[in-house]
Amino acid sequence: MISFSRFFGKAVVAALAVTTFTLTTVHAADKTPKQLTIGMIPGGDPKKETEQGVALAQELQTRLQIPVTMYISKNYAGLVEAMKNKKVDFAFFSSSTYVLAEKQAQAKVLLKKVWHEPYYYSAIIVPANSKIKSVKDLKGKRVAFVDEQSSSGYLYPLVEIRKRGLVDKDLKIQFTGNHQASIKALESNEVDAAAVFSDDEKGKQGAWVKFADAKKKYRVIWMSQPIPNDPFCVRQDFYDEYPKVTHDMMFALIDILEQTAEKNPYSEILGSRDLMPATSKQYDPVREMVKALNIELKP
Repeated sequence: MISFSRFFGKAVVAALAVTTFTLTTVHAADKTPKQLTIGMIPGGDPKKETEQGVALAQELQTRLQIPVTMYISKNYAGLVEAMKNKKVDFAFFSSSTYVLAEKQAQAKVLLKKVWHEPYYYSAIIVPANSKIKSVKDLKGKRVAFVDEQSSSGYLYPLVEIRKRGLVDKDLKIQFTGNHQASIKALESNEVDAAAVFSDDEKGKQGAWVKFADAKKKYRVIWMSQPIPNDPFCVRQDFYDEYPKVTHDMMFALIDILEQTAEKNPYSEILGSRDLMPATSKQYDPVREMVKALNIELKP
C-alpha cells in the first residue's frame, strides 16, 4: 500500500518533470554525465551513515546505469565548497547549510527528508540530576554544540541563548562535529549541556534517546520552534544541463525509500518515513533565523 504522502510526492515530481521537459530541448534532456557525485556529512552516527552512503551509491548506480560516488565531507563548510567547486552534483544538506549553499554554490532544493514529521527541532539537554533549569543557567557552563553551521546543533540554540541575554563568551563552547559525539560528551561529563536534534517536539525521538546509554536520563531545558527538514539538493548548472538525470535521481530515491520502508537500510541518509518535494520558500524560517543572528554564514 502506497501512503498518500508518497503518492503525492511522486505526482509532484512527475509534474515538475513534465514542466521541465516542455521547456527543455530533447537533446539536453537526453544528455548523460559520465558519473554522478553525491555529497553528505555524517551528522549522527558517522560510521553508520558512511556505510549507508556507500551502499546507497551502489544501488543508485544500478538503477540509473551511471557510475555514482559518495563524497563524504568532514564538515558543513567543506560540503558547500565541494558543490561550489563542482566536486559534487547533488548533496544532502542541513537546513541552514542549504541556505548558505544556495547563495554560494547555486544549490537548488529538490526534496526534503521526513523522519516522523516534515519538520524537526533543536533541543538543549542536561543530565536529569543537573542543577541547570533554564537557558540562563548555562552561563559559565560547558556546552557541546555540533558545528558552527548546524541548524539544530548550534544556530537555533544560539538565537535562544542571545535572547536570554547571554553572549557566546558567557559559555564554555565545545564543537564536537556531530550529534552522537555531543551526546557522548554529555554522557562522559565532559560538558554540562548539549544542543542536539529532536525528531519530535516532545523529545521522544531526540538524539539523546537514539545515541545515549539507555540507563542515562536527560532533561530538556529548551525546545525550538519547528525547523524544515534536511533537504536534498542539486547544483543549478548540473540541473540545467541534465534535467532528465536529475529527475531520474529524484524518482530513484523516492522509489528506494518506498520499496525498503519496512526494513529501511538507508534511514540515516534518507529519513525513516518519506522524501517529499521541497521548495526554496519553505526554508524562509531558516533565513529569518540567520537574519536574527545578524551574521553572514561563511564556509
